Amino acid sequence: MKCQKVKKESLVANRQQEIIKACEELYETMEYEEISIKEIAKSTSICRSNIYNYYQTKDEIFLDILEKDYLSWMEDIKDRMTGEEEPGRESYCRNIAATAALHPRLLKLMSVHYITIEKNCSLEKLTAFKYAIHPFQETMEEILRIYFPKAPREKIQNFLFLLLSLIQGLYSMTSLCEKQVRAMQEVDPDYQMPDFTTALYQALYILTSDLL
Repeated sequence: MKCQKVKKESLVANRQQEIIKACEELYETMEYEEISIKEIAKSTSICRSNIYNYYQTKDEIFLDILEKDYLSWMEDIKDRMTGEEEPGRESYCRNIAATAALHPRLLKLMSVHYITIEKNCSLEKLTAFKYAIHPFQETMEEILRIYFPKAPREKIQNFLFLLLSLIQGLYSMTSLCEKQVRAMQEVDPDYQMPDFTTALYQALYILTSDLL
């Protein structure tokens, strides 16, 4: 019985990974609104009706992608910042901005589709997601305590809320489509779209003054 359970769990995990990979590939070439369970099924060995055995909505698939990307960013942050010889304000801002820029899909999902994704997922699925990404929150707090040892926990938690909100806004302002850029240049011929990494570093440098 135990062996059968392990095989079933392995099959479920493999099917989910196949579905997730197909969804990721579609998101590279299609708009979020264009992607459907039907389209995802076409890119897998799993028929449309069977996909519903694993995910009730496409948003639940994207929730798993968000989890994957959050934890990937967490690992990049740990690799870059844990054990740094001279942790400080400037290096913190530089490293957070640089590692965030390595995850454009996460930035887009956070900034453009996050509300839709969470709204269209079951409570069970959403709760599991919150538990799964909790290590990201813990890692961010631990690193802030290293880089800003005098900052109280309340200020650290408030900073993290502002950091994620800041990233969402900055991505939207630094990832304009061609039509948006042309419209801005009609109003201001000298307009140049800001660079995300540079803008995030500058904004973080201002925000971190409250942690000193």
